[in-house]
Amino acid sequence: MKRNLVLSSIVAFGLMAAFAVAGTGFTMHISVPFDFYLEDQLVPAGEYRFDMASNNSATASCVTVRSTDGKGIRMLAATPGVDPDMDTNHLRFNKYGDKYFLFGISIRGHKASLKTFKLEKELRSQIEKSNGTVTIAQN
Repeated sequence: MKRNLVLSSIVAFGLMAAFAVAGTGFTMHISVPFDFYLEDQLVPAGEYRFDMASNNSATASCVTVRSTDGKGIRMLAATPGVDPDMDTNHLRFNKYGDKYFLFGISIRGHKASLKTFKLEKELRSQIEKSNGTVTIAQN
């Protein structure tokens, strides 16, 4: 009897842990049609998966980027926020000439704002005017 109680408890805790892990974030799969910078690293155009963590920290304070072909992984520290458009997931890029810098990620109303790094700041100072921002959306 005592053994059954212990086994039942282990199974119950295991199921609770599995449900907790399954609900710890938000994910978006999206195609980026141009090469772009993640912080100071140039990454090629392609299919990417963005995961926002929501475990022990604020949702969107950490974003993991993976290419869907399994190559590369990058964890990005971000400033979390709220996006009122909860129906559209999207990425936002600053554009300078033909260079794109990822600065915002929005998944299901959770927004991650990325820090501006040295290379982007240098380009910004060399180019009088930015070519604006580019948004890639996914419903």
